[in-house]
Amino acid sequence: MEQLQKFIRNVKGSREMEERFMIFEEMLKEERAAGFAKGRAEGVAEGRAKGVAEGRISESKDTLLLFLQNLGTVPKVLSDQIEEQGDLDVLKKWIGLAFKSKSVEEFAKKIK
Repeated sequence: MEQLQKFIRNVKGSREMEERFMIFEEMLKEERAAGFAKGRAEGVAEGRAKGVAEGRISESKDTLLLFLQNLGTVPKVLSDQIEEQGDLDVLKKWIGLAFKSKSVEEFAKKIK
């Protein structure tokens, strides 16, 4: 009789442990899903910010080159230098210098 009771307790214990394990497993799945969703949202936000920054840099390059082309012929070396510049602050500074320059040559001297 005692062995039977012990066996029943083990079975009940196992079921309780199984139920607890299932609950724990479900909690882990929910945490993983929440972590994935958070990571994805952060990734989207980061990607969007990076895209906006790249767009501003590209627009600044286009504006600068367009303005310089109105002053005269832009040498390939200068055009390449502008295209290779990836710092928005530098490009803004260059745009300011271009507006104050009377020629492409004057601008080129100012940025050296």
